[in-house]
Amino acid sequence: MRFVRLAGIPCALLTLALFAPPARSQQPATGGGIHYVYLVRHGDYTRDRSTDEVSGNGLNALGHEQAKLLGARLAALPVKPASLVTSNYKRARETADDIGQALGMTPMVDSLLHECNFTSDRPDYMRNDTRAEIAACDSNFAHAWAKYMVPTPQRDRHDVLVCHGNVIRTFVSRLVCGDSRHWPTMEIGNGSLTVLAVRADGRMKLVCFSDVGHLPVAQQTWTGHGAGWGTPAPR
Repeated sequence: MRFVRLAGIPCALLTLALFAPPARSQQPATGGGIHYVYLVRHGDYTRDRSTDEVSGNGLNALGHEQAKLLGARLAALPVKPASLVTSNYKRARETADDIGQALGMTPMVDSLLHECNFTSDRPDYMRNDTRAEIAACDSNFAHAWAKYMVPTPQRDRHDVLVCHGNVIRTFVSRLVCGDSRHWPTMEIGNGSLTVLAVRADGRMKLVCFSDVGHLPVAQQTWTGHGAGWGTPAPR
């Protein structure tokens, strides 16, 4: 069997790796519309592990610039998002506010999208939280997946979700390999754009991952070292 590799994740044949099982939906596939889910990672932010994540750890100046550049990129696209949704964490809300100004949209808050440590294949990551905390995190993801990864067969739809690195990597890991536990093997940029597509029959495709083409190299920050030319973000 041949294998392909995405950010360190071994997957089966390419035709299988790009298509996940159909999302459960009661909506019949009577049209050809595609649901595009834009996953935006928040911009760079001030890190204080002693503060509350909902009200603290907001964007720094670089983070606001990253968010504004991404907002300008989205505003220049020949499509209009149907919704702009953000995690309830301050760094995501501020990112969404900057993007919303560019799009002329008011963000809606969804706490299902907040950051946490999901079940992973990394024992060192699993030691950072209690079993109850990890279970709650996994439950959030399951509900978020069921809520957003659904077909829109009657027409194309574009939804922008401003969230976090762990959330986005878990979405991608489940879609590409059918196993969300591999999320730590991917590195993701602040202010990056990831796009998923759900076809009318429920098949799913990864369109792009951690795209930072709208950011000058000097304004790119990453979880880890990224592709080697950006600035590693503190963990």
